[in-house]
Amino acid sequence: MVTRAISVSRTRSLAALLALAASVSLAACGGSSGASPSSNTSGSGASASPAVITVGDAPMSSVLSALVTISAVNFTSASGTVNLLTQPRTIELTQLGGIQAPIEMDSLPQGTYTSLSVTVTAAQITYIDPTTQKVVQATATIPAASATASIILTNPLVVNSTAATDVRFDFDLQKSLDLTSGVVTFTPAVSAAVARVDTETDADRELHVTGTVTAVDTTKNTITVTSSDTGLSVTLNVTSSTQFDSNITLATLQTGTLIHTVDQVNSDGSITALEVNATDDGQSEDDGGRVDGGIVTATTVDSNNNLTSFTMVIRDSLHEDNVGQTVTVDVNSSTLFKDSLIAQNAGLATFDQTQVFPGQGVWVAGSKVNATTALATEIRPAAVNPYGLTNAAVQTASGGNGYVISLLLNANSNFAEFAGLTSLNVDTNANTVFDGQTLTSANVASLAVDTPLVARGFLSTSSGTDTLFCSHLHELGSEQ
Repeated sequence: MVTRAISVSRTRSLAALLALAASVSLAACGGSSGASPSSNTSGSGASASPAVITVGDAPMSSVLSALVTISAVNFTSASGTVNLLTQPRTIELTQLGGIQAPIEMDSLPQGTYTSLSVTVTAAQITYIDPTTQKVVQATATIPAASATASIILTNPLVVNSTAATDVRFDFDLQKSLDLTSGVVTFTPAVSAAVARVDTETDADRELHVTGTVTAVDTTKNTITVTSSDTGLSVTLNVTSSTQFDSNITLATLQTGTLIHTVDQVNSDGSITALEVNATDDGQSEDDGGRVDGGIVTATTVDSNNNLTSFTMVIRDSLHEDNVGQTVTVDVNSSTLFKDSLIAQNAGLATFDQTQVFPGQGVWVAGSKVNATTALATEIRPAAVNPYGLTNAAVQTASGGNGYVISLLLNANSNFAEFAGLTSLNVDTNANTVFDGQTLTSANVASLAVDTPLVARGFLSTSSGTDTLFCSHLHELGSEQ
């Protein structure tokens, strides 16, 4: 999905449509599908199928935040057009490298569909200006004639079952964005593929939900979460295998808490929580509180080299209006630095103030000082998703519990700009998810030099060595 310029995008949506294994390419100007005909045949007599639509992406190197509004996902049959979105959904794409996040849960009437379209009506972009190297926020211009990405299905889409199906939409930010003319232009370049959930691997079924807890049911063992950017409400099933972070449990998790979960979609379209990561030990945020996740752009230390403040561009937040903004975070002796469950599972053993540096991803919980400043009470690592080319043979990690991959980064990336990183070591372990192209845990050791990869995980620096502890490793195609 990427050329040597290292551009990728990956969006995934789940819908109860049909068992279609082929991928479908979409361009903003439209096009036709080469997908082969296929249909669900489980024998359900229901008149509609449950649908879960999810989105994921890998970022353009110089883009720090891309807040995109999707206003319609339309399926057209002889009976008419069905919009699977109950309302426009806004989602920040750059934080989703290697993962998927839901934007809708709806029903698709059974029938035979002959075309599909996706409409984008707004895009707010925060990026590094290629001339001044300053962080700039701009509202993108979307050409009216190109706002809808359309596809004619030469082989109709037959929906006659209630079995859930994975419909994947990919936004290619490098092809979508033009940052060179002084006016930011967003011309959606999208691709899609469809596969039945019950035929997918566990890795393919995984998705992530970040949002505010709105309900906890200890009888039904469920958590209801509302996403801060899309506004979608998602109910997560909790089982005896669900892992909880910060010594919290289902019983102690409070409404109003911002959580990040790793989940799995079931064959019936329901969602089960695998990991639940919480800020402030699962406590609710009051009106004066704020929780923001983003990329550090600069740091300030005192004469003893203690961190006193830093600035960051916000990619996710308890409050949607904060996304894309730059905030100054003050740090004092009461600020706690904590590792997280998801980072520990990726291999990050410790997290302290020395790990807050330009280019790093962090979650900050604290209080609002003013519109552009917050006082941190707690700081945790947040995932980043650098992408580049392997530049050496894959090595077996010490102890034989994973692999070390040397990754050459794009020289124009925010990692190069802020952290001065042009390469880093990517460490995998038994918890790393491998996907994309033909990549699996069984063949990662034989990755060829110059293989394009997006590595999602948690940055660490120690004794001059920069390491990304990898939770997801995605192999990119060579066609982009």
